[in-house]
Amino acid sequence: MSSLKPVVAAAVAAVLLASAADAALVVRSVGNGAAAFPVGRTVMPGTAIQLTAGDMLTVLDGQATRTFRGPGTFDLGRAAAATTTLAAATAALDARTAERKPRLGTVRGIRVVNSASIWDVDLDAAASTPAQCVVDPSNVILRRADASGARTLSIAPAGKPGAATTVSFAQGSASAVWPKAIPASGSYTLVDGANRRTLTFTKVAAPTGDATTDASALIKAGCTRQLEKMLATLEKPAD
Repeated sequence: MSSLKPVVAAAVAAVLLASAADAALVVRSVGNGAAAFPVGRTVMPGTAIQLTAGDMLTVLDGQATRTFRGPGTFDLGRAAAATTTLAAATAALDARTAERKPRLGTVRGIRVVNSASIWDVDLDAAASTPAQCVVDPSNVILRRADASGARTLSIAPAGKPGAATTVSFAQGSASAVWPKAIPASGSYTLVDGANRRTLTFTKVAAPTGDATTDASALIKAGCTRQLEKMLATLEKPAD
């Protein structure tokens, strides 16, 4: 009998690992009924998801993102419309971002950084989302949507306006490199004319290639804007 114990223990461990692998990560949660499943929660297979009218819950697992809409009771192990694949998740994060330098081009002699990434600082993002995750603090890109005119940005450590550094965008340039003279860590105040916003950097590990793990890292760091960009990329229809 004792000889069977290691076999039984191994079998139980295998079942537990399989269940953990099948778990899903909540990445969007809307509505009163969905409040029981906040963003960042891990949901195990077989969990009853009860949603009321107007509720919406999106989960990310090893297969796809799946969205449940109330009213109704749902189970992760049952039918749910697959929105994307894990392969798309890996592409969205671009695991090479932390390892490569920005690709540079020229437009009328202007230094331009190509290939937007979710790791870029979006200067047009709402001021209510200050968190910015970075993989490589020495390789941070500032990006703007409107490159039609020249633009000057003042960057100062939070609470120290007298220690500001200026970054200039030339006409036609949509991007600029974060100043090497100041570390991309901690909090900064960015001022562009009458516009003012706070930016707080958090360093995260390089993407693992597992969408659930990478999304969880963004959630834990509070980088909701980058999470939404990741999900928006994932949810594009397959070609």
